[in-house]
Amino acid sequence: MERMTAPTATRVAELHDLLQRHEQTPAADSVPVHPALTELFPRGLRGGAVYALHGSMSAALALLAGPSLAGSWCGVVGLPDLGVEAAAEWGVRLDRLALVPQISPADWTSVIASLVEVTALVVATPPEHISPGEVSRLLARLRTSGSTLVVLGDWPRAAAALTGRIVRWAGLHAGHGHLSGGTLRFEVTERHRTRHVDLAIPVRP
Repeated sequence: MERMTAPTATRVAELHDLLQRHEQTPAADSVPVHPALTELFPRGLRGGAVYALHGSMSAALALLAGPSLAGSWCGVVGLPDLGVEAAAEWGVRLDRLALVPQISPADWTSVIASLVEVTALVVATPPEHISPGEVSRLLARLRTSGSTLVVLGDWPRAAAALTGRIVRWAGLHAGHGHLSGGTLRFEVTERHRTRHVDLAIPVRP
């Protein structure tokens, strides 16, 4: 797991070189998904696209697990409190996960553009404001690389809106007991149509 702590531009350049040495090549047409999500994404996530995700962080971890289980590098930007243990329980390979915990809004577009060249999937917290020109340039970079970007929040021209909601926890009764599992409802809204599947949340014994 690569974590950036030095000045962003320098560390992104170092990470870019590292991933190129590992000969990581993002998928050209699609990005694999977790087996439990194949009903929603039978062909995988669309390569070169941006998805807007709201709700539970477990949904983001489920998305990261797909390409990670297939051996691809993934990136996470702007999430300093990411639970790496929870990510590992979903199947995310921490040795192929690049973390950029903190980033200034001015650097956001350039950092994402660098990461999508060498990773299959990037999950990122977006800046408060992004110009139409930056959106267009980033989409062009994504189409060239074949990588996929998942933005935690609203995004113009998103391929689909995704929502993750915890609908059930198991193992807790009247404030007693141990958490033994849970259910994540994963929803996809595309062309005004919403579909969903329920996933079991991995819980450490």
